[in-house]
Amino acid sequence: MKVLFVSFPHHTHYFSMVPLASALRTAGHEVRVASHPDLTEQITGAGLTAVPVGTPDWYFNDPHAPELLGQILEDGSAHVQGFDFTRDDPGQWTHESLLALENIAVASLYASVSNDTMLDDLVAYARHWRPDLVIWEQHTFAGAVAARAVGAAHARLLHGVDITVRARQEFLRLTAALPAPAQDPTAEWLGRAVRRYAPHLGFTEDMVTGQWTVDITPPGSRLDLGLRTVGVRHVPHNGPSVVPDWLREPADRPRICLTLGLSGELDHAPFSFGALLDGLAGLDAEIVATLGADARDQLGPIPHNVRLVEFVPLNDLLPTCAAVVHHGGIGTRATAELHGVPQLLLPYGWDTVAKARRVAELGHGLYLPADGLTVDALRTAVERLLTEESFTKAADRVRAEILAEPTPNEAVRELERLTAEHTGQTTDAPPSTVTTAPFA
Repeated sequence: MKVLFVSFPHHTHYFSMVPLASALRTAGHEVRVASHPDLTEQITGAGLTAVPVGTPDWYFNDPHAPELLGQILEDGSAHVQGFDFTRDDPGQWTHESLLALENIAVASLYASVSNDTMLDDLVAYARHWRPDLVIWEQHTFAGAVAARAVGAAHARLLHGVDITVRARQEFLRLTAALPAPAQDPTAEWLGRAVRRYAPHLGFTEDMVTGQWTVDITPPGSRLDLGLRTVGVRHVPHNGPSVVPDWLREPADRPRICLTLGLSGELDHAPFSFGALLDGLAGLDAEIVATLGADARDQLGPIPHNVRLVEFVPLNDLLPTCAAVVHHGGIGTRATAELHGVPQLLLPYGWDTVAKARRVAELGHGLYLPADGLTVDALRTAVERLLTEESFTKAADRVRAEILAEPTPNEAVRELERLTAEHTGQTTDAPPSTVTTAPFA
């Protein structure tokens, strides 16, 4: 069969799709990966075939006012990122607040990624290539639009806690209780989008959830939202990687990985990366800190127990570590869990707080909320991870849970079966919401 992956134009989102795409290809299926041109080099660097759609610099794609559009995206994304997805504040889970969340998320994020130019190119390619299955990254709804337009089966690939669908389900529940028909920004946008290419079709809720969900997170971390789900083991993909010489030698003391993403800074932290390193200087441990070259030039003296690296493949580094400190990134958390490494999360918003909470609940790590993030608190948390055996035992349990999941290769057969079941379903019948049992 032909399988079209549709990715958010950022490498960390795309990397979560690579193992499944590669498994389908080595099983004999044809695979293509569509995304904005910004991602083409990452796609081809993984040995997969790229289909560039839309324009470069998608977040500044308005020729009339690119700076204004960029500001709208920045401000809107900040609102979505800061929403209380963990439901601590009941005031943010009213119909009014959830409606505002939907309005802002659609305008500033979803419709910006899946903009008209990108949709036109993607649907045109889907009509030309005729995929049997479209697998779309959880924020890239263009994949669902294209699949419905050409009658392909489609699945959503989930790489984190399903916070946005949980919020939408509550929004729909509250909307249904209103005395009169109410606004649904997501349905209105996606309905207009699909009617552009197939006027006889309209919105169905599976354009948000997928006809089924492929979930690569540990089973114990998943939310029970009543969706048909295929669990697949996370397999790390770090992009083009080289194992450095120093990593081939065993560490002579506990090793801690410190990684805070591309910038090496936490915008919500009241201290710098350098201060963070100074706070860990007295630990009897080797700190391996990843930091870009530009940021490294701004640091002062480096503590003697710190090894600064610009990049090192986490799938090789983390098995040598006693703990990892990170910001809640997709690949970092998943790779730490796969290798049974206790972790300290410094969440910044979006789904990272929900991830961090679940890590703490399962016992294989700790987290520091923004209002408790100090250098002393961070050092104390790291010391706990190194000295309290309960974290390692819990991390081993989560690792065992992950290893019990089907590998991407083993999942191919189930994807073939579900594709055959759903291919050609372009009616407006409501999708199935049956949660599947683990498959043989």
